[in-house]
Amino acid sequence: MRQIVENLLNSVICVLKWQYISKLTTRGFMRIAGVLLSIFAVAGCDVLFPMTATRICEEHAEFCADLNPDGWCLAEKSRIIKHRYAYDQSPSELLDYYLLEDFEKYKVCINNAAQIEHIVQVEKQTKRRQAAVNAERELNRLIHKTRNSKEPHLLLYHWSRFGKQEALKHFLTLEKQGKLNTPSLQLGLASYYVKFDLDKAKHALFTALSLYSEDQEIDTDIFVSLSTINLKQENYADAYVWAYVASEFDVQNISLTEIRRALPSTVDTEALEDKAFVYIENIEDRRFLL
Repeated sequence: MRQIVENLLNSVICVLKWQYISKLTTRGFMRIAGVLLSIFAVAGCDVLFPMTATRICEEHAEFCADLNPDGWCLAEKSRIIKHRYAYDQSPSELLDYYLLEDFEKYKVCINNAAQIEHIVQVEKQTKRRQAAVNAERELNRLIHKTRNSKEPHLLLYHWSRFGKQEALKHFLTLEKQGKLNTPSLQLGLASYYVKFDLDKAKHALFTALSLYSEDQEIDTDIFVSLSTINLKQENYADAYVWAYVASEFDVQNISLTEIRRALPSTVDTEALEDKAFVYIENIEDRRFLL
């Protein structure tokens, strides 16, 4: 009960300024708490007590039965279990896509784990190998299930993994309709254009940066790609700016020194670095526009 009250207080504080709360009467505070309790009652207990992977397995063993039971690949297993549960609650093609990604990552992890030899605990290795077989089977099932989907993430998946031209055709149609409105979809679009239209590839990467929300982790490969594209176009100043941005985001596989050597001697690197810091600030604040 105490935890529930603490959660209610945190929710109130998120909504109201402290100065206002300090002026509330007991009746006023309890009225707000009552409203929040009503919301939680409608939304269900999961608002206060989120479904963890462990809890899901306890209540829905079928979501976990084909995965390895030991401590390997915990992060990959957790995503699969939570997405299976979410799909059970509200099926969607987007969740099919998430599960495809999840099983690709899980397959790599569990295959590596299955190679570890156990002299004493042979059963562990056997279960991991079975989990690897299960992962391959489930991945193939999802691939077959989604092969004709028109959901944009799935179109991108089937084109990028299997070169399906029909999927690419539909994907580019969605681009013309302005429906590729997530960072990952714009990154996919950039991977298509980078082969023959570098300006369009850059535009897609800029758009991807502008679409990130606070809760999304930015793919720092964007900075490397922008620097590389500008190098190919001999836009050395912009290449340096994006390489500098990458370095500030702790990207390792990029050399500022080499790009600096390519700059004309008249270029003011301090001015370029100032420009990079403006970009960095806007990117971190999720308000990048270019």
